[in-house]
Amino acid sequence: MKQLAIVGRPNVGKSTLFNRFIKQRKSIIDPTPGVTRDVVFGDMHFENRDIMLVDTGGLTDSEEELNVEVQKKSLAAIKEADLVLFLVEAGNPLPIEDEYINMVRKSGKDCIIAVNKCDSPEKDGMINEYFSYGFGEPIPISAAHNRNIDLLLEKISELLPEDRDMVQSTDNEEMLKIAIVGKPNVGKSSILNRITGKERSIVSSIPGTTRDVIDEKLVFEEKKILILDTAGIRRKSKVKEDIEYYSVNRAIKTIENADVTLLVIDSLEEVSDQDKKITDQIIKNGKGLIVVLNKWDLVEKNPDILREKKEMLVYKFPQIEFAPIIPVSAKTGKGLENILKTSIRIYGNLNKRIETSQLNAFIEEITKKYTPTSKKGFLKIYYATQTGTIPVEFVFFINKKNLLTDNYKQYIINRFREKFGYSGVPIRIYFRDKKKKD
Repeated sequence: MKQLAIVGRPNVGKSTLFNRFIKQRKSIIDPTPGVTRDVVFGDMHFENRDIMLVDTGGLTDSEEELNVEVQKKSLAAIKEADLVLFLVEAGNPLPIEDEYINMVRKSGKDCIIAVNKCDSPEKDGMINEYFSYGFGEPIPISAAHNRNIDLLLEKISELLPEDRDMVQSTDNEEMLKIAIVGKPNVGKSSILNRITGKERSIVSSIPGTTRDVIDEKLVFEEKKILILDTAGIRRKSKVKEDIEYYSVNRAIKTIENADVTLLVIDSLEEVSDQDKKITDQIIKNGKGLIVVLNKWDLVEKNPDILREKKEMLVYKFPQIEFAPIIPVSAKTGKGLENILKTSIRIYGNLNKRIETSQLNAFIEEITKKYTPTSKKGFLKIYYATQTGTIPVEFVFFINKKNLLTDNYKQYIINRFREKFGYSGVPIRIYFRDKKKKD
């Protein structure tokens, strides 16, 4: 697959153009300069071409720690690209662009100069000052208004010819989507980088470093996996910038789109109310869950420490009782392979179906052991059926819902897990009155 990198200084519209090309709002767009930090990948398809599109952070000469990392990522994207799309702003050339244009020239890569914010033909004259960049005729466009995007695509098509030897994949195997979620600064990006073996996400002690959802594909034990690193989710009262608001919303949306979620908790910290709220979102959406205790290498070791930590977590945080708790170290890599193996097992549980005959045998088994009675009558469970996967749902048909107590509901759920497993999976069991036939 050919790779096309969109580069340029901050706030010229790179993310807007990126989203236009891939036809979805993947990169965060905001008038604040420097919103994009990590590189963001997206697939673009046109004229029998499959192109990997790369949105990059703004090119600057800032020497601040975070900006230096952003520049490294952007320059690496230029080196890896088959074609560079250098985006500039109509009527506003800056000296910093000359510096980076020289870098593109030295790289030997083909390059297109696109002049953004040419919202009308009257602004097309503003492209003349960009001829000096030495990459042919600049193309006036408006990413926001879709103006001359077709001309730009024609130029891309010319410089990225169709790969006639490309073999079309017939592999329709579903990809396991794993989302890494949690509060800021618990090590989510470090975990992504260690698992993938790449410096995919920028790692910094500065809270809120990750803004966009950063994804990376890999194959583990013959299973195709897409791992998604998300922005740290803080309490709404602490979110004061629009950019962070969008980042947090994207993180929550990623939970909705994932199959399995890794809730990352700092092993040296106590579980927080925010961790519980994130878990509520995971359970609400019926997603698989693994609780990841990161920075385990820093925990004082004794034979009972892990058992005690798990017991304390479940005591304070009963929502996670069904979830595996895995200690890891993003620094050393210990425990990360176990995360992938467990995620694959949970994915199998999410897609598992139980025959109605098995459910009915289970009902007979549990009701023989214990069935509540009251002055109101005798509870009877007629049969059960599975109504869905991801989320995993079952319906139990009973005679009268008012005879069903919360304790007996929990009894059924507990025995259900003992019988059928479903480790790491939130189970929804609904109880309905069976309608009598006339």
